[in-house]
Amino acid sequence: MMRFIFIWIISLSSIVIHAQKRLTGKIVVEESQVPIASASIFLSNTSVGTISKVDGSFIIDPLPAGRYNLVVAMLGYETYIKEINSNQIPDFLLIALTPKATELQEVIVGNYEKNGWEKWGDLFMDMLIGKTPNSYDCKLLNKNAVKFRYNKKENILSAYADEPLILVNSALGYELSYELINFEYNYKSRIFFYQGHPLFKEKKSKNNRQQIRWASNRAQTYEGSLMHFMRSLFRNNLQNDGFELRKIIKNRTPNTSITLNGQHPMKEVDVLIDIPLTGDSIAFAIDSTTAGLQFKDYLQVVYKQKDMPSAYIRANRNVQIGAPITARLFMPDSNKVVAVLANGSYFFGKDILTMDYWAWSEKLSNLLPLDYRK
Repeated sequence: MMRFIFIWIISLSSIVIHAQKRLTGKIVVEESQVPIASASIFLSNTSVGTISKVDGSFIIDPLPAGRYNLVVAMLGYETYIKEINSNQIPDFLLIALTPKATELQEVIVGNYEKNGWEKWGDLFMDMLIGKTPNSYDCKLLNKNAVKFRYNKKENILSAYADEPLILVNSALGYELSYELINFEYNYKSRIFFYQGHPLFKEKKSKNNRQQIRWASNRAQTYEGSLMHFMRSLFRNNLQNDGFELRKIIKNRTPNTSITLNGQHPMKEVDVLIDIPLTGDSIAFAIDSTTAGLQFKDYLQVVYKQKDMPSAYIRANRNVQIGAPITARLFMPDSNKVVAVLANGSYFFGKDILTMDYWAWSEKLSNLLPLDYRK
């Protein structure tokens, strides 16, 4: 069975719709200060965004209360990212965009596999969009924007895009404009890492039946998701919400099935410590709006109120029908702390790895905006 370790960066954001505030600013070229029109300005992983005017000016009104990443994207320029806190809104934001480095432009424009999509398009879709039930109702409209580069020495596949990826998710009723920042798959370690900034747009339903279907699919997708877990963790309500936590440690033991030079090589074996953990044993309050997640070894997370979907069972033959959703989390550096906010947003980068079910499920086909409410 092929096992993948999945790493995902999502913007540190918090959306609490209360205060009616607004953010104003101007987009210019860094050196010349020439205004940039038609730049995309949005709050990552939400449906809040706008476009800069001819004079480079923009207004986001209303600006939701909380913390989130403001993203400014424009073809030919480096993506600009700035954390915004509604309690400390600047009077005016002058944002200077930097033209993309020549080296990166060469990678995107020329130094890539000419028939890359034919070679790696299916892998790209599986890794980024996923093979969840929702994925079959997803369509990537501009796949030609994706360019690939394969490093034979390191056995790593990278993907780039010089424009936002447009993904229509007809299962959940969203259209995503996705700024792909990073895509990297290591064939040797089977570690997949991607980073990007999505902007959500609600699709218009044809009828009430379709709207009900979207609401049902969204609720099903949310149940047992990483967002669901993080929101529950923030409230210290994991057990009541149906989550169970246990520690997994790695033990080294002789592999008796192999003999080399008269000795058995060592192998790592997972040992599940069958003692349920409480939420406050792995998380603590940083302040009134932020919780910190920190733990050692591996963490098994079981969501008892939902079974593994049949699509996941078919891809993982060691999973039994009727087994509850089960995933693992691992922090390579247990001294670091992952910040978690009330709406389930988190920023972990390569500080935390998701495995098993969440490595399979947490893809763009299952992505919900941070202002989603069941």
